[in-house]
Amino acid sequence: MKTIIELGVGVLIALTIYNVLHHFLVTLPNQRHQQTVKQVVDQEVRAMLQQFQVTTGPLKLGELDHSEVLDGVWGRGIMVFEYRCALENNPGEEETTQLLASTLEKQARSDGYVTPSGRSRLLVTDCWINQSQLSFDVADLANRATQEYVTDLHRLDN
Repeated sequence: MKTIIELGVGVLIALTIYNVLHHFLVTLPNQRHQQTVKQVVDQEVRAMLQQFQVTTGPLKLGELDHSEVLDGVWGRGIMVFEYRCALENNPGEEETTQLLASTLEKQARSDGYVTPSGRSRLLVTDCWINQSQLSFDVADLANRATQEYVTDLHRLDN
């Protein structure tokens, strides 16, 4: 009986040590990296949104209301961020998605935010409209996990 108790205490201690090490060596550095990437992506998205705030075209947007990292949804290492802003003109989801995607790609290319192959690192992966609120997701294709996520999304769409 004493051996079973010692074994149980040993397992609890080992699990505690593992969780503490995992938190400080994996979780915190990953969160710091995501926040660093998010700051850069936020700058690109804000610059893109400014073009739709002064335009007289079919899409007119308000200020950025909200941005967040979506790693809790998609898993560690996925660099996908959700953005929300007011929608003043609504040309429809499909046209809005195309306008956002093309404008963000041009913005990222002009700022040199490209992959080694020359593609834009930023990609609008999802876009939806809820009443007068526009929400969209932006992926930073800098790492393999995010690239696989985007590939999986395209498979689901087809």
